[in-house]
Amino acid sequence: MGPVSQPSHGSSQHRLEHRAGHSLITDCNFDEFEVRVLEIARHFFLAFSEPQSEAWIVAFRRAEQVFPAPFGATIANAILIALNDMRRSRVRTFTYSNPLCQECLSHITDEERYFLSALQDMRRSNRTAVETSCMLLCEGNDASDLLASLERIAMITGDVDEPKYN
Repeated sequence: MGPVSQPSHGSSQHRLEHRAGHSLITDCNFDEFEVRVLEIARHFFLAFSEPQSEAWIVAFRRAEQVFPAPFGATIANAILIALNDMRRSRVRTFTYSNPLCQECLSHITDEERYFLSALQDMRRSNRTAVETSCMLLCEGNDASDLLASLERIAMITGDVDEPKYN
């Protein structure tokens, strides 16, 4: 498995320090579904970097709360698969905003933005853009598994009817 994710700030402090590579989520053009995907993904990132946190449990529980029944756990599982597909292709750690930091919740790291952009572009059938984002996320390595897993998320939402990457 690729490198473990790391929070963009001290995990013990749960504070956001101003750094290059952070934007406000509201400055991005993500819809509510995509922002919820980021929320769930951050709990998985925390679980990867701090396994003792058992944040994966929170990710599944939160998904059941924010996504329509009976799809919460299915969507959380699809997100987890996509994140693991990405992790297998990366060399460097993935920087994320800690979901336990209230101050951090409104910010998005560049890497988180690439991930959500890839999902958004998949949902919009913008193949060139999704392939570019996945190439960045996978650091130039094989992104085919990530493309397929993002496509499955878009199939769950009904945005993709006919698979092209699976």
